[in-house]
Amino acid sequence: MRQTLQYDIIVFGGGVAGLWVANTLKRAGYNVIVIEKERLGSGQTLASQGMIHGGQKYVLQGALTKHASSIAKMPERWESSFEGWGEIDLTATKFLSDHQIMWPAGGALSGAAVLGAAKLVNAETKKLKKEDFPEVLKTKPKFKGPVYTLPEKVVEVRTLVEALAKHLKGRLFKGEPSELLPDGQVVVSGIPMQAQLLIFTAGTGNEHALEMLKVKQQHTQRRPLRQIMVKPMPYELYGHGIVGAPKPRVTVTSHPAPGGGYVWYLGGNVAEEAAKMDEPQALEFAKKELQDIFPDLDWSGREWASWYGDRAEPYDDKGDLPPGPFIHQRGRVLMAWPAKLTFAPALSDHVFDWLKDKDIHPTVKKLKTPDLPEADIGAYPWEAAEWKKLP
Repeated sequence: MRQTLQYDIIVFGGGVAGLWVANTLKRAGYNVIVIEKERLGSGQTLASQGMIHGGQKYVLQGALTKHASSIAKMPERWESSFEGWGEIDLTATKFLSDHQIMWPAGGALSGAAVLGAAKLVNAETKKLKKEDFPEVLKTKPKFKGPVYTLPEKVVEVRTLVEALAKHLKGRLFKGEPSELLPDGQVVVSGIPMQAQLLIFTAGTGNEHALEMLKVKQQHTQRRPLRQIMVKPMPYELYGHGIVGAPKPRVTVTSHPAPGGGYVWYLGGNVAEEAAKMDEPQALEFAKKELQDIFPDLDWSGREWASWYGDRAEPYDDKGDLPPGPFIHQRGRVLMAWPAKLTFAPALSDHVFDWLKDKDIHPTVKKLKTPDLPEADIGAYPWEAAEWKKLP
């Protein structure tokens, strides 16, 4: 019989949520390890657009939603860590941009939608003069705006994962749970372990954990999207192209492309609509959208690719986006969902509230290293993509 390894807490899932929670637990004195099935950041974390925002794109209907209200304080929490005096030292994190923009992306109501969002947002928005517009918007001779800048950062996500992982050296392992009990017992890649608390922040992996616990009620929902990529683009752009609708028509981040120029990485409604299509249809759809939004750019000769992800979220009977982080408890097992990268600090708050309520304190003094490989950091979608040229 193999010895059962004892820990205070085991976190399953090596994305930003799991790494943030593990960092705060370690800092509080808990003997914690992280188990990742694939690579750190693989899946939703490195496929995210890295926007640390305060809910700007959720106020486009002219009123603050629950989601927008609960996300409003998150940028300040992140900023304090980026500057080195917050909950976690993230000073090694790099940024693609120190701001985001909102601009009208077509339609008679898009300019009014941008103006309405700018009045409601929880950041200090600033209306830009035409000479200060991003270069790509200056290529549109008839474009007058309005364009607003938001002082909220766009993170180079892999450097964020690296910064979080740095503080957990010797505690990050590659493995997969095969047996799970609600009393905190788990078998990971053949190794029996016991903890005061098991925390799953594994996205779709949470569903597998619920199955192992024989939970039949529905606790998750899926929200698929297909992020579109196009290269090489001559200009960088970070922000939200808004129309008179409850979500951005397109959200764009930019990343240096091999050989020069930029990869544009597209989210927003383009990604959600593209999720309903196969890849060839999705790429054609995205190209038509961008041609309509940026008619003065030459779109011939560009290369296109996509990343398909089926995001797992807490279940909502209306299928709505969860208003914030969520925890479901089964004995000494917590199923945790941050809902958004931005919400990782708030998810950590939920975990500590639960620990306080259950009076769980650090007890395991010595870290026992399991016989598992160390988890390394994954790749960005555009680094592994199969690129295509479209007619």
